[in-house]
Amino acid sequence: MILSGAVHKFGDNVDTDVIIPARYLSQSDPAILAQYCMQDIDANFAKIVEKGDIIVAGKNFGCGSSREHAPIAIKASGISCVIAPSFARIFYRNAINIGLPILECDIAYVSIDRGNQISIDLQTGTITNHTKGETYSAEPFPEFIQNIIQKGGLIEYTSSQLTVTGVNDSDHTSSTAGTDTDSSSNSNPKSNLKSNSKSNKVHKIALAPGDGIGPEVIASAKRVLEAVSAKEGIEFQFEEIKIGGHAIDATGTSLPEASIKTAKACDAVLLGAVGGPKWDHVKGEHRPEAGLLKIRKSLGVYANLRPAILYESLKHSCPLNEEISRGGFDIMVVRELTGGIYFGEKGTSQDEGMEKAYDIEAYSRHEIERIAKVAFEMALGRSKKVISVDKANVLESSRLWRKVTEEVSRDYPEVTLEHMYVDNAAMQLIKNPKQFDVILTSNLFGDILSDEASMITGSIGIQPSASIGAGGFGLYEPIHGSAPDIAGKGIANPIATVLSASMLLRKSLGQASAADTIENAVKNVLAAGYRTKDLTSSDEWLSTSEMTDKIIEAIQAPAFYNPDGLHR
Repeated sequence: MILSGAVHKFGDNVDTDVIIPARYLSQSDPAILAQYCMQDIDANFAKIVEKGDIIVAGKNFGCGSSREHAPIAIKASGISCVIAPSFARIFYRNAINIGLPILECDIAYVSIDRGNQISIDLQTGTITNHTKGETYSAEPFPEFIQNIIQKGGLIEYTSSQLTVTGVNDSDHTSSTAGTDTDSSSNSNPKSNLKSNSKSNKVHKIALAPGDGIGPEVIASAKRVLEAVSAKEGIEFQFEEIKIGGHAIDATGTSLPEASIKTAKACDAVLLGAVGGPKWDHVKGEHRPEAGLLKIRKSLGVYANLRPAILYESLKHSCPLNEEISRGGFDIMVVRELTGGIYFGEKGTSQDEGMEKAYDIEAYSRHEIERIAKVAFEMALGRSKKVISVDKANVLESSRLWRKVTEEVSRDYPEVTLEHMYVDNAAMQLIKNPKQFDVILTSNLFGDILSDEASMITGSIGIQPSASIGAGGFGLYEPIHGSAPDIAGKGIANPIATVLSASMLLRKSLGQASAADTIENAVKNVLAAGYRTKDLTSSDEWLSTSEMTDKIIEAIQAPAFYNPDGLHR
């Protein structure tokens, strides 16, 4: 079954009272309900929707009350499908019950813009963006849900099944034939619909352990993915590739062509870390770090997403005073990844006998436009605020950055745009981190600011990152380095890499439920008081493998609590 239409875009937590306001609940005619659909957040929605159009929204769509009018209004307005990273359970079930397709896909929200023309193959879960020439993967519906949708709803499907089996449906009453009015709201919306059905798709993941602690944390992340595979019924195929110093030792180059070829044949790449003092003598273009830059460029991953979240359970690890850190913060750094000074012209020369070196910062309009759109789309699903960081008072490249960012912002009138010089941003992150929601910035500035943001969360060892390209392909890695000083000691914190694997599941594989499972497991472990050495000044801490064991225990039994096992 193929659906196609133009995209209407909304943010996170669109609740049922927004979809159809309470003042219209006395209406029972779907056509009348359609006239008021989304009225309070887009007064023109009902007027501009064309039959077959598609809603792309942020997480937790349909939350709030168990209002069956909401999916009825959406379907009657002409919308053929709703795509979001996650849905409230009751809304999901009510939508399927009336034959409105509901598709979970995280990368779609990041990549698809309003007005884009897209099509959806419900059988395979493939979303094609015809405007951008990109495709994205979502988990396909089980066959019986496809049948419900094709028949127009659960009542129609049930009737057809009774007719096929020779049973007169007038003699039977189905307690599930109507819309669901259970007041439960969220978590695992497909749990009562999928009957534990498992996807047949094999997801190929390239593992790039790299150097230093890279192999240790990648091994941990692989174990966690295997635990999620067993719990969620997702099949993975892992392919290991060489990169960094390890690749130099084995092949003479920091990124062999075989590694690029294997990576491109996979659905995503999970990277450990590269570099170390062993290769400090190697010339610049052949250093381990050159392999990292090359794989980013080769894979076309231009948008680096680096969250910096202060968890409540780690507030005592935050180096800021309690008045600043109280209540926590949640910052998303959107860093341009394949342009700027790291990829500009560079070299050395002699000037009147004096050795000189240079690196050139250059950005094109296209590079700035595409990363700015990612930041504004992210902001739509968050607090609708973007702070663009540059050095426009000094750098010509920053002046173009600011100009283009302002132009892009006009397409997002609901998002507030502010500009901040990079030196002031570095200070403000320490002084008042809560003022930041989405930070948009260049390759160099983003590299520095995201490390600073991660450290004020308590440790650089818990923050993941995603580097996204066209079509949802991604390169995922912890933001920490190779830490050669602790390599092989079994004390590295695996959480950043484990959470990077979670981002991989959510953004490249469309496996939001599995990603939630990992993230909740990490939160449970931290809330239970377990710490690696970098997170505590105490003598009681867990080794890399022990922390991984605890995360896997939490995946297998979410309500777990085990006070034993601390490393003393």
